[in-house]
Amino acid sequence: MNPTLRIEPQPVIMQRITKRFGALAAVDDVTITAEAGQLTTLLGPSGCGKTTTLRMVGGFYDPDEGTIRIGDRIVNGVPPHARSTRTVFQSYALFPHMTVFENVAFGLRATGVARAEIGPRVEDAIALVGLQGLAQRSSGQLSGGQQQRVAFARALVTRPEVLLLDEPLSNLDAKLRVHMRAEIRKLQQDLGITTIYVTHDQEEAMSLSDKVVVMNAGRVDQQGPPHVIYERPATRFVADFIGVSNFVAATVVALAADGIEVDALGTRLALTRPTTHEVYAGEAGLLVLRPEHLHLEDADATGGVGFAGTVANVAYLGAAASYQVALPGDTLLTVEDPAPRGAALHRPGDRVRVRLDVERVYVVPGES
Repeated sequence: MNPTLRIEPQPVIMQRITKRFGALAAVDDVTITAEAGQLTTLLGPSGCGKTTTLRMVGGFYDPDEGTIRIGDRIVNGVPPHARSTRTVFQSYALFPHMTVFENVAFGLRATGVARAEIGPRVEDAIALVGLQGLAQRSSGQLSGGQQQRVAFARALVTRPEVLLLDEPLSNLDAKLRVHMRAEIRKLQQDLGITTIYVTHDQEEAMSLSDKVVVMNAGRVDQQGPPHVIYERPATRFVADFIGVSNFVAATVVALAADGIEVDALGTRLALTRPTTHEVYAGEAGLLVLRPEHLHLEDADATGGVGFAGTVANVAYLGAAASYQVALPGDTLLTVEDPAPRGAALHRPGDRVRVRLDVERVYVVPGES
């Protein structure tokens, strides 16, 4: 890496921050740490508070309560231009009348960087994002992917300690989004820059992140590495928002040193390390059953633990088949199994058995 683009990453520590707009708490008592040099994603649906959180880190909003630190410095009340952060907005916010070079150089000129230093730093930033040869092209002549690269170069040329990305891929088509998220991840890892990334796209979050923070109605439901968020969801919301899940009502009937026993649809299951929350006998919960952790068998199959049901619908997807299976009590399970050929597929109306990968079954709190 050219020394002119060397970046010293710092952790971002948000401690019990709250932001209100009138009577609405858009962000409510949120604590998050974005580790130095890692990519942390704020994930959730529209209105969950993720963009408001990002804007507080960037200095565009000030928290009503709580503190934000970048490294050892509390930045509450510090304006955006005085923070060691740079934001890439959803719209990219480029100047269409300027060339690529002028767009990237804008921040350096605005902060009084010496003229002799601007040229080499801009050239390095343009090369870093793969836009060599386009420095004198107008930004209005660029494709969406190229415009995004210019926005990244403009942010990185100032050598920020923290890079903030607000839905940066939402304006691109699906194929380009997949390509660009791989490039973003590689760039972030090569630079080692602390990055906070906002998205509503679970696939983006899972593929990009060192840490995923799932937000819901202004609060954090769960945060951790992507595989933990997927495999050990803390709430029904997390399990439902990340991937596809089936939910089956269950009751805890016994506690054991290595797990719990639950009753679901009249079937008793022994589960080890099944939950992130403390449970007690008699508690109502929900089994989280991922479609890929279920297996469709003939109705008379034995072995393991399973539920008897009837195929309600089947969708042939080539490499797999997706089944809707009706169970007692108006419970409908989605089961994804490798697709056998032709006539071997189960058909609507077939009596079947849904076998569970018991070691992959998880329990989240349920309503009494």
